[in-house]
Amino acid sequence: MKSSILLSMILSFFIVITGCNSGEKSYKVWVDHSTSSQETIDSAVKRLSDAKVDFIIDDNGSVLVNEKDLDNAVICCS
Repeated sequence: MKSSILLSMILSFFIVITGCNSGEKSYKVWVDHSTSSQETIDSAVKRLSDAKVDFIIDDNGSVLVNEKDLDNAVICCS
């Protein structure tokens, strides 16, 4: 009886935690356009694309990497 209650509580906890995750992606600046050459930006875009890292290029031309992929970006571009 106690184990079924505990299991139900744990399951409920995971459902709540999963439901609270809005799924929004958060990006961090990987290469700043204002401090990098176009050659550096192009190289970063190629490496990130080859490594299938989720990134975007903002309106200023800076490369931003999805927070979840930062480790992969470091590995591919170091």
